[in-house]
Amino acid sequence: MEKLTQQYFKVYSSISPRLASKKAFSVFQKVRMKEIRDRERPFYEKAKHFKVKVQLNAIKQEKIDCYSLGHSSNPLVVLVHGWDSNAGSMAAIADSLVKEGYFTISFNLPGHAFYKSNSTNLVECSTVFQGVMEYLSPRKPEVIISHSFGSAVVAHGLSKMDTPIEKLIFLTNPNKIEDIFTAFKNHIGLSEKAYQHLISHTEGLLNDSIKSLAVEENVKNVSVDQLLLIHDQEDKVLPYQNAEQVADAHPSAALITLENVGHYRMLWNDAVIQKCLQFIRIA
Repeated sequence: MEKLTQQYFKVYSSISPRLASKKAFSVFQKVRMKEIRDRERPFYEKAKHFKVKVQLNAIKQEKIDCYSLGHSSNPLVVLVHGWDSNAGSMAAIADSLVKEGYFTISFNLPGHAFYKSNSTNLVECSTVFQGVMEYLSPRKPEVIISHSFGSAVVAHGLSKMDTPIEKLIFLTNPNKIEDIFTAFKNHIGLSEKAYQHLISHTEGLLNDSIKSLAVEENVKNVSVDQLLLIHDQEDKVLPYQNAEQVADAHPSAALITLENVGHYRMLWNDAVIQKCLQFIRIA
């Protein structure tokens, strides 16, 4: 299948680089996994479900599926899942937080889980994050915990908001989005000319440089007292150097390096969850 995709874009790029770039952009935004895994199902059975209406752009509005666990009078922790995932992926962390006396709110990013669409992007997801935060206002979370792509969503969203956060935890993170675009280009076999059209198209939608999406740049504009990054140095999905670069960018950042906890598996790893709880408990 991968070879067929590469051959398709190789031919398409040579015929019409501009049209090939638009097709590539559509593929880039596609969410591949929407199914709820067996170990995530109990979360949806016990969590309180509510919807938050968010205006994604001038013409598109979405009702965001949100979920709460614990007593609403307890300190609030917001959890943000990653790409090809859903709110239930953060269930083990949410359960542990509730046992510690916290109230958690999670939500499904657009294009994931139960939404009709299976397409989204970082800016759209950032808008949703900001919308959920505004819905919660004037209450703000004591802690935000994000995983993978969700860390880029949180960094970008908070950089656009005047919302001080006490503690922020990134359970793996990307960094320079252009690195992801380059890897995508090579993966599908997009020509250099078509790739440049892809970047131009993206920057036109952003009305800004693609460099503005870099996590290391966005965290500089986030008001957070303590930032913790946890990353497996052998992570097969997001290179460990991403965490190093972001840790270097923020003066309050601390980086915990782990081994053999994986990228997705870490969300269910007792040692990882305990490190999160220890970080939260520290005054």
